Amino acid sequence: VLCHSAGEWDYNTLIANIQAYAYQKGEWRPREENAFAPALCNRIDRNTCGLVIAAKNAAALREMNEIIRERDVKKLYLAAAKGRFAEKSGRLVSYLEKLADENRVVVKDKKNGAGDKKAVSLYTVLGYNEKLDVSLLEIELVTGRTHQIRVQFASRGLPLLGDIRYGSKAECTTALWSHRMAFTHPVTGKPVDVSCPPPRRWPWTLFPETE
Repeated sequence: VLCHSAGEWDYNTLIANIQAYAYQKGEWRPREENAFAPALCNRIDRNTCGLVIAAKNAAALREMNEIIRERDVKKLYLAAAKGRFAEKSGRLVSYLEKLADENRVVVKDKKNGAGDKKAVSLYTVLGYNEKLDVSLLEIELVTGRTHQIRVQFASRGLPLLGDIRYGSKAECTTALWSHRMAFTHPVTGKPVDVSCPPPRRWPWTLFPETE
């Protein structure tokens, strides 16, 4: 499902389901809350799946937004990319220009425009399927730019499976999964570390590491 409706209100979205769940549990009373409704603290790309963070009240939303703004949330993704990596791990640094009218992003080695944003990703190769020439990656976002993971790997000739926009020819949903987030709870001060494995369907079934 989409995180938010793309136009008119759609009940089949993540935020609509979160609000319905909170209402059923008695944790959200819309007539009493007035201006605030449960909201998402972060988003993922339209064709990306997995974990997101939601806030039940305005105070939690403010606190989580500040934590995210200060980059104090560790975000880890799983991805399946076409090709074999020369190194088992690495750090990708690029500058990204967002072409809003075309809904795509351009990768640059150097900043040469006011709209260019620095993007940094760390990756580790977890597995490799030699028969199909596909690599399983765990990626940590140091920054969180639009289409960051997708374009950084595609620009190096290693597109994510299913990402037709950036060069993949595989017929599947983009193989990018938000699988783990870790941060310090803004109220209790306790560590929060949550994970969610990808579904047991192709291409994740190519790798026993995702079970």
